[in-house]
Amino acid sequence: WRGRAFVHQSAVNRDDSPLPIIVFIHGLNVESIQFRWMGGGAEGDVRRIVSDLIEGGSIPPVIVAAPSSVIPSAITNAVTSWPAFDLDHFLEITTERLRGVASIDRSRVIIAGHSGGGCNSKGGLSTALKGKTRALAALAIDTCMTRDVALELAHAHPSTNIIVSWQTISWPNRPIDDFRSIFLTEARKTPAEPGVVRVLEYVIPRHPMPHDAMVGLTLKAWLPKLLSAPA
Repeated sequence: WRGRAFVHQSAVNRDDSPLPIIVFIHGLNVESIQFRWMGGGAEGDVRRIVSDLIEGGSIPPVIVAAPSSVIPSAITNAVTSWPAFDLDHFLEITTERLRGVASIDRSRVIIAGHSGGGCNSKGGLSTALKGKTRALAALAIDTCMTRDVALELAHAHPSTNIIVSWQTISWPNRPIDDFRSIFLTEARKTPAEPGVVRVLEYVIPRHPMPHDAMVGLTLKAWLPKLLSAPA
């Protein structure tokens, strides 16, 4: 396992003011590329996406951190990927490595799981919601959308915003109707706090690689909304 953190220049040494953090969990990685979506691989770079938002004034300075899975048993099957991902431990390690550079605001932790990063109901994005850290938001970006994951996301803490975004151009064969039905039914049993959202969002990307394009589209659509309000 590997990991990489990115601190934009505007976020460095800001009088020790804690910064929001975006934890990005990538999808399958059969090529065992280190730091996928954080400088490794050809799909895209979350650092660039977030930098554009910061430099454009859409969001405040933030930290971006991403685990990188290079263990074959954890990256070749979507529904078993990222087993038992420990968000609390990951944040502790990231906090230590960033000591003297930037500090993390634990009340503004946003977790994004793309593709296989959100497919395992017993790992990845789902497990990240079960630790001590109360995430401000969880973004399930074009994942498998299984029934089990629908249950996990719908039962998230009432203070956690849940956004599920997907496209069908390159990935049409998923149990989307079942996912929607289960998610909406279960979400009513554990309603969110006032101002906290539970969103299912169908997107039509106008890009040559729609599955990968969903990362930028979702982050650009939701980070400004999630980070504009007081913690």
